Order: sequence, then structure tokens, then C-alpha cells
Amino acid sequence: MKNLIFIILLLLFAPQVLAYQEVKEKGFLRVAVYKNNPPFAYLDKGLLKGLDVELGKLLAKKMGVDSHIWMIGADENMEDDLRNAVWKGHYLGGGTADVMLHVPVHEAFATNNKQVLIANAYFTEQIIVARPSSTKGVGINKLFSDHKIGVELDTLSDFFLLGTQGGRFRENVIHYETVSSAVQAMINGEIKAVVAPKSQINFALMDQREDYLLSHVIMPPSYQSSWQVGMAVKNGREELMALLVKALDEIKSSGELEEMFKKYGLDQPE
Repeated sequence: MKNLIFIILLLLFAPQVLAYQEVKEKGFLRVAVYKNNPPFAYLDKGLLKGLDVELGKLLAKKMGVDSHIWMIGADENMEDDLRNAVWKGHYLGGGTADVMLHVPVHEAFATNNKQVLIANAYFTEQIIVARPSSTKGVGINKLFSDHKIGVELDTLSDFFLLGTQGGRFRENVIHYETVSSAVQAMINGEIKAVVAPKSQINFALMDQREDYLLSHVIMPPSYQSSWQVGMAVKNGREELMALLVKALDEIKSSGELEEMFKKYGLDQPE
């Protein structure tokens, strides 16, 4: 019902020049996804895979057009990414996408980025700590004080661990280029824990998840350890967003989204 009301409101205020007509005329939906972002978008033996990749293709199919998956690199911040990929385009060229996936759905963030329309949440992310089952009964603070902790460099998890409790755990923080490499180091016994987004930890562990404990990480509100991700289109393309909402609802109802979540080791969809 909430999505139906959202669609009606969008259509009531749709511009005279409809963005969806542009998509139909060119014959494809251009979908921006973050590269090197497993399990959502990544290269595997030269093939582009991931939940966002499959979701983008399904959205296009439900709308009756082909898909063009466009892998983008992360800039300094999300505002830059939205400018480069959705509403203006990069100064080096390359155009813009019809829709960008994996965008935080947050009221304050949307208010500060009026050049885009953000909606259609399909996943909730959260920061967790993974550790071997053998550490059961050991408190998180003691674990972090006594053992090495792996994090991906220059991420929310990294900034939190370096600064929390007056830098108490700073000397035990070990940096890795990716969450996958940090998890592998934990599996190899080189470190005792990994702090990272749950989706990436689950994907990296896959069949070995039962051998590890996954716990929530308590962070100050300013860090926002849990958030929803959805989609962004250029402001003024309300009709296109309404059709994306409808398409996602169909994908959820058919069970296709749930199957994709299982495939990539994710929790149940929104």
C-alpha cells in the first residue's frame, strides 16, 4: 500500500516530458553500480556479477527494455558519485545513468541532494564484527584489546576503530585493501576479528559462516552503523522512479529478489 501511494503521488507530479519515454526510445535502461563492491557488483573471471548487476537487469526487463550496466568508481563522497553518475556527469565525459543503485535512503541525505530523487529501498546494511566461534564468551572490548582486528582501509569501520574509546584499540587495527582479504586473514589465523558491512563478511565467509560468530557493533549515532540502500534518478524523472518502484515490487512478489539474496549470502530483502 505504501508503495502504491508513492507511485500515485509521483505520477501526479510527473513532468510533461516523461523520462521513461526517453528510455523506451533508446531501448535500454542505463544502470550505474559500484565496481569492486562484492557481493553487489564485481568481476569474476572477466564476467560482471553481483546482486546489483542482476537487479539492474531485472528492473530493465520488467520495464520492457534492455539493460546497460555501467560500473562506476567511488569518488570522495556519495554527493560526488550522484553528481557524476546521475544528474550532471563527470567532467571527463561518459554521460549519466537513468538510475543508480546502492544509494543510501535517508531523509536528511535526500534533503541535502535535491538534484536527485532517492527512494525504492531494497536492502538494509549494517556494520558487524566477525570472529571465530572459539572466542565465544570473550567480550568484544577484551577481544579488540588483546588481538588484531582487520578492517578495510579508509572505511567507516576503520575510522570507528581508530577513534573509539580514545584510540584504545588503535595499535591492534590491521588494514586491508578489501573486506575479502581481511576475512581471509582471519580464516588463516593471522587476525582474530573483522569489522565490516555484514553483506561483505557473509559473502566472503560463504560456506564457513557457521564457524564464526557475527555480532552487532555499537557505534555513536553520528557513525550510523545501519542504513538502507535504494535507488536514485535525476530530479524531474518522477515517472521513471514510479516505474522502478513498480518493477521492484514485482521482483519482490515473484520471489526473484529473495532468490538473489540467498545466492549472494545476504539477509532477506526489505
